[in-house]
Amino acid sequence: MAAIENHFAKALVEVTFELNQYERVDRDLDQFNQLLQKNQELNAFYKNPVILVSQKKNSTSQILSKLGFSKISSNFLFILVDRNRINRLNVILEAFRQGVRERLGVVWVDVTTSVDIDGDTQNHLRIALSKFSGKEVQLQFNTDPHILGGVIARVGDTIYDGSVRQQLQLIKDQLSS
Repeated sequence: MAAIENHFAKALVEVTFELNQYERVDRDLDQFNQLLQKNQELNAFYKNPVILVSQKKNSTSQILSKLGFSKISSNFLFILVDRNRINRLNVILEAFRQGVRERLGVVWVDVTTSVDIDGDTQNHLRIALSKFSGKEVQLQFNTDPHILGGVIARVGDTIYDGSVRQQLQLIKDQLSS
């Protein structure tokens, strides 16, 4: 992700926490992002360099008044329009969410298993990862039958690979050396 998107996201995190509005802003920006993703004409409108920024801001104002966005969300979207970054809203929104999780002390963990696991097992895994990290953990589950069994957990840039496939590879490496 580009540094400029992180800059926007970090500034927004600071403001929204100062005013205790991070949940509302997340909902607003998510709604606007979905609107951009679903409406190709609107997306093309914002990307078109021939259309003046003042026209884009006027149209944005009309959209926001219909949607009833908070002042913070509206002002932020106007800044993105001014800086020609509205087409990067999805990236900024993800960076914003990451910043919010960090401020709340929540760690996002991507968990990959070979098959879907039941709720009790998911809860046990969440508790174990919370104890391990010392933070609250939110889990995102994926399945990949190629790992054969076990669990792969990705926490930020760190991968904890407890898959059967990885264990077999380690045994193979030990036997061949």
